[in-house]
Amino acid sequence: MRFFPRILAVVLLTAAVYGAQPVHVVIMHTNDLHGHVLPGPGAGGSAALATVVRRERPDLMLDAGDSFFGTTISNTFEGAPMIDVMNVIGYDAAVLGNHEFNFGIRGLERRVQQAQFPFVSANTNIDIPNIGDAAIFNAQGIRIAVIGLTTPEVMKTRPSAVQNIEVSDVIRGAEKAIPRVREYADCIIFLAHLRPEEEIQLAKAFPEVPLIISGHDHAPLEEALHVGNTMIVRTGSYGKSVGRVDLEFDGKKLVSMHSHLIPLEGVEPDPEVQELLKPYEARISRELDTVVGHAAGDMKGSLTAESHVGDLVADALRAVTGTQITLHKSVKLLGIPKGPVTERLVSEVVPSDNSVVTMKLTGAQIKQILGRGVMDVSGLRVKYNIRKPAGKRLVSAKLADGKPLRDEDFYTVTTTDGFDELWQGVDFQETGILLREAVTEHIRSVGTIIPKLDGRIQVVN
Repeated sequence: MRFFPRILAVVLLTAAVYGAQPVHVVIMHTNDLHGHVLPGPGAGGSAALATVVRRERPDLMLDAGDSFFGTTISNTFEGAPMIDVMNVIGYDAAVLGNHEFNFGIRGLERRVQQAQFPFVSANTNIDIPNIGDAAIFNAQGIRIAVIGLTTPEVMKTRPSAVQNIEVSDVIRGAEKAIPRVREYADCIIFLAHLRPEEEIQLAKAFPEVPLIISGHDHAPLEEALHVGNTMIVRTGSYGKSVGRVDLEFDGKKLVSMHSHLIPLEGVEPDPEVQELLKPYEARISRELDTVVGHAAGDMKGSLTAESHVGDLVADALRAVTGTQITLHKSVKLLGIPKGPVTERLVSEVVPSDNSVVTMKLTGAQIKQILGRGVMDVSGLRVKYNIRKPAGKRLVSAKLADGKPLRDEDFYTVTTTDGFDELWQGVDFQETGILLREAVTEHIRSVGTIIPKLDGRIQVVN
């Protein structure tokens, strides 16, 4: 196989094809594992994943990004446990997701060097060995080119970590890569970490590419999305399931595809992976079992209304930075039961571990963000009409002390989320604090957390 710059040529499995014989190729895929090597609430665990992959015996095992950042066990070791697991499972390629940069360029380089498989991203200009535009595999005699594509939102995840790289438009990245692999491939697929609208744009722009294996959006596609001739697949997040795509070829010509998700719940764990993770678990176990505070009663979370846990997270972010306002996109936060609160419980309740950032925004920009829908807030009192379309759901917003939120005035804001308006702010700063750290320290400082709502969010129909 010929090697040339930025294309990683890999011979995976060779089988001679004589004449126009039917060929069956199996591709399995994951996305947005976010360091969930262990089973837990909403996570299948890598040992269960290994069992299924070894049973199904795919010709290609691919990951669509955001693999190693997001849990205490993975973050503590800067993603090393996840890469160890992926090596044992036998991954063949992974695309760079936006959270692959959370440990900085040097942290990414260490994980790429550790990986026994290539990372790909055709629209990311980064000079690290084992990262290329594409990788070409020989699966059952079919040459498959896997082109990686990364959402430009990577530039918003941790700006200081990506200031020396360039992430170009997704379509331009694909336009550059396709001609370079076409003569060496019988079939081209995209391994992509993109927003759903970017997936669709990509499918429409390149109808000759039959398959997009995607990530970034955590909503699973229980049934594949078909856009023209292109099939888009996505598994969801945290390894709750693994995807399988079956491709049928007549000789070298692709004639059909079908896909499905395989849930990992209840799957017997693979003992080799369990043993691999034991040293990591042992090193963090004492820390995770440390009690940081107490809950005076059961605390609930919500995606659509004010909640005890949502208020706690928003207040924690504002407390750790001292800003006037917190804007935090509501996620499906688990509840906190009455009793002692350990670091392990916090890590389960707060599934994301994004970096905490601050900036100044005008009142008008804040209102525009609030208009998207219910989110966790601190320092504000807001009212929503959820029957209105997205972008127009905000009825009113004022500061917590009752003063009006003036359109022309600037306010200091804390967040972890990449709304477009946030990057229009001024005095942007990365605090170096992670979301889970902020919540843990806030609980520790308060001591006892009380399940009480203060009416900061009102939702009307």
